[in-house]
Amino acid sequence: MPLLASIDIGSNTLRLLVAEVRDNRIIDVYSDRKITRLGNKVGQTGMLQDDNMDASLSALMEFSSVISKYGVVRTKAVATSALREASNSDIFIKKAFDSAGIAIEVISGRKEAELTLAGILASFPLSAFRIHHSALIIDMGGGSSEWILYRDKDNLDMGSIPVGVIKLARKHIKTDPVSEEDLNSLNHEIISVLNNLKHGIGQYICSNTKLIGTAGTFTTIASIDLGLEAYAREKVHLHKINYARLKGIIENLISLPLKERMKVSGLEPGRADLIIPGIQFTINVMDIFGFDELTINDYGLLEGALLAIKDSNGKSISEAAKP
Repeated sequence: MPLLASIDIGSNTLRLLVAEVRDNRIIDVYSDRKITRLGNKVGQTGMLQDDNMDASLSALMEFSSVISKYGVVRTKAVATSALREASNSDIFIKKAFDSAGIAIEVISGRKEAELTLAGILASFPLSAFRIHHSALIIDMGGGSSEWILYRDKDNLDMGSIPVGVIKLARKHIKTDPVSEEDLNSLNHEIISVLNNLKHGIGQYICSNTKLIGTAGTFTTIASIDLGLEAYAREKVHLHKINYARLKGIIENLISLPLKERMKVSGLEPGRADLIIPGIQFTINVMDIFGFDELTINDYGLLEGALLAIKDSNGKSISEAAKP
């Protein structure tokens, strides 16, 4: 089978997946990720910062080399809130093509949610989602969070809310360790946004609705809960954590200064300043919508983008230069 590749250019992390797709099943061949903070200060300045662009371009050049090494036939690179919002996104997109040969597609929040759903559904057995099941799926990124209310393939809703871990950390976390004042400010914004979401979809959340979290915040929660010294997708994927355990984790993290948080097993040092907003967001979701358990899914946007290659005009690095 020919190899395909997808790249997720997120506000915090750039990720690469090289894989085969057989009958809508994804067989991983190679994956990598680089924390580059591309969305750093976009919320304050409206612009991508030079240092973060340089780090992201270096990561894309590495990804390009891997794609060439594996003889990938088609590649799809998608960018989310950082490039949606920054006024100088066009400069970064041009540099990415000129230096790495990667053509970037900036996708809307809704399209991001659609691809995330496709990736998540591909990770479950065909019987996992039937009409009597429903799920609220959350993808919390650096600059925005996408939500999907899934009841069945013909009965779903989705959207994007303008909060992400980088934005929340920059705006609300001012002290080290995190102060009660910081937490109150953080929770005030999160609760306001989630109450607005509940007003729109709360009536569709019932006792059999599952809460599913995907992407870096949630996989980090699983890694911390499992105490992983090195990331292990097979352990993180479909890991469950209850509300009481999540409260215990956040209480411990809040008590630690940043340098000590960076030593916590399962918590990448590059996420140590972002994990508190991420967990507080998750706890508030559980409070407001009445969930007592979270399931972490390690599939999502990256896998959805890969699946989309089959039904799109996605181009390989070499093809991207052609009209």
